[in-house]
Amino acid sequence: MEIWSHDGKLYEVTSGYSLPDDAWQYELVGLTGPPGTGPYLCVSIPDATPDGPFTPQPTKHVVVRAGGGIVPWRVLEKFVYLLDSSGDLINEHREMTALPLTLNTWSQGDRRFVVNHFYYGDADSWCYELYEVDPSTTENNYIDVRVPDASPESGSFVPMPAEHVALTMHGSLALPWPVFRRFLDAIRAAGSIVDSTGDNPTPIDRS
Repeated sequence: MEIWSHDGKLYEVTSGYSLPDDAWQYELVGLTGPPGTGPYLCVSIPDATPDGPFTPQPTKHVVVRAGGGIVPWRVLEKFVYLLDSSGDLINEHREMTALPLTLNTWSQGDRRFVVNHFYYGDADSWCYELYEVDPSTTENNYIDVRVPDASPESGSFVPMPAEHVALTMHGSLALPWPVFRRFLDAIRAAGSIVDSTGDNPTPIDRS
């Protein structure tokens, strides 16, 4: 278990085997604020050999569960890097291409997802939005990433540095890892993430 600190807020990161799910899970939980009000991300990697040593199934079977709350982009990047360095994401195919300026529909098996991006004037930000097309529910569950505009009066979008960018999870949803990862990669490929120095989350020694 680790505790990360970023911009005055704390995040707990854990990993371990879930016997009920026969899966290895990585969890990111916000600790600042009343219990249950912070952001929650859980990446569940199914075990191909539950009766033996853990063997991760290919990433097309990996699921991301997201709960309401806000995760700074820098914290999210560090969490994804932790997964990348674990060696548990296998047979991963990535598409590092920016989104066209139109509504996009992605498919994963028999599931469909819509990705949209637009300038959100009320927040002076460029917004990237992802939700599933699911006729069986009326719940408004989706995630978005907002990139604040450094010069909202200039007429041209100027992205602020990455420490100002955040992922917001509205409601709760379960996404296939390839869809979630493609969403993050498309935002990065669009050039909206401007790196700066000295803004990575700081680990805190719990002992």
